[in-house]
Amino acid sequence: MNKAAHTDDTTCFTRARPLHVVLVHVDLGIGGAEQLILQLAQASKRAGHTLDIVTTRCDPDHCFAAVKPGGDLFPHLQVVGRWIPATLLHGKAKALCSTLRLAYLAWWTARKRSKADVYVLDVLPLPLWIWNWISSASLLFYCHFPDLLLLRRNPSSLLQQCYRRVMDGMEEHCMKYADLIAVNSQFTRETVRKTFSSLQDTELHVLYPALDTASLEKNEIMQEEEEEEKEDGRPMIVSLNRFERKKNLELVLEAAAWYQSNVPQASLPRIVIAGGYDLHCTENVEYLKELQQYAAAKNIPVIFMKSISDATRASLLKRATAVMYTPTNEHFGIVPLEVMYSETIVIAVNAGGPKETIVDGVCGYLCEPTEEAFGRALQTVLEATPEQRAAMGRAAKERVIEFFSEERLMREWQDLLSKAVCVGRSRQSKLWWSPKTTLQIIQALSTLVLYYCLTRVLTIVSWWSWSSDHVNNEL
Repeated sequence: MNKAAHTDDTTCFTRARPLHVVLVHVDLGIGGAEQLILQLAQASKRAGHTLDIVTTRCDPDHCFAAVKPGGDLFPHLQVVGRWIPATLLHGKAKALCSTLRLAYLAWWTARKRSKADVYVLDVLPLPLWIWNWISSASLLFYCHFPDLLLLRRNPSSLLQQCYRRVMDGMEEHCMKYADLIAVNSQFTRETVRKTFSSLQDTELHVLYPALDTASLEKNEIMQEEEEEEKEDGRPMIVSLNRFERKKNLELVLEAAAWYQSNVPQASLPRIVIAGGYDLHCTENVEYLKELQQYAAAKNIPVIFMKSISDATRASLLKRATAVMYTPTNEHFGIVPLEVMYSETIVIAVNAGGPKETIVDGVCGYLCEPTEEAFGRALQTVLEATPEQRAAMGRAAKERVIEFFSEERLMREWQDLLSKAVCVGRSRQSKLWWSPKTTLQIIQALSTLVLYYCLTRVLTIVSWWSWSSDHVNNEL
């Protein structure tokens, strides 16, 4: 069943014609996964492929510019299934609702985009199983990280344990239906193999995300911020991440507190914590309050900035003395690349994706996730000369250009699309049934069931109307 594990790519590799690529993502918000999907969409479009992006939600106030009205990917966007809720019972059953939404997207794409050459899916793999039965397209799954490792669990709840066992088993089972599986880092590849025993022998292709350098170069610095910097003159330490607990943003405040206590002769630099913030996300609201309370308790002056614009983000990256990237075991992490391209020093946790993007001591610093380790790195940066910081910044930018460019992503993405199509065609040639016929049978049965239900309803209504008239006549 696991096609990707047993296919000789060299015998079927081809780029004979443009493809029809359909990218499916459950919720196009603001995050690393969404950014990567849009990068793949851009690469597909530039290569001349026909493109569709299908999702159940894309809020114009909480999405990337490319898919906002007027954006270059907006004409390719299809938002369907808005009527399916994202959660139930006051924020519960999010995974179940995501599964239902993806099942609907799989059915919709199989019906409306039946001539697609390849479906590209990420996050949750359920549609792979559905497409395998009702679609003739090739199937490519991009795994950012095993979903079962991203969730908080309550070991005391038997109901939740049973619920998660079903969802986790479904994730591993459905991934095996992919013709090709890609991951965002070597760290994610090893984690997937350790987590899913049935994928031990599967070939997992590492496709690093690229950095959108064009948007960073459109660096519009606000006049008010320029004036503020001239009046202040202190170094600025920045954190750029969503307001989520797994991002460990309190480590920035702990490092600042350590620096304040251990380097008393130096003044504390300006601290700015900025990033994605959604009022509809309970965790975002609660976590920001926790950070504000912690900063007040430690007497650390911090500027919190919510849902900043692209221009403000680029401005912060350029003006910062250093940027602290605090998530532990981050799957890849696009922020360090943004920092490095801006020739700013990045201080990150020595685990996960940053170990593959940052060369410690050459273009940034990798530290253990402790207040002392981050505090000492902060001290090193602040005590370095401007020439030393500039040299490290130049080395960082050169590394991004060499290993994480959009040209590299486009080239490797083309290879993966071609391989996925080849494997998919080989799989289809060996099937004893036609997925298209299966879809037609299901549609016919659905129509018959609907027709039967409607006739029964009409019969009941007619009988009720006749009964009412008969009673009225007798009266």
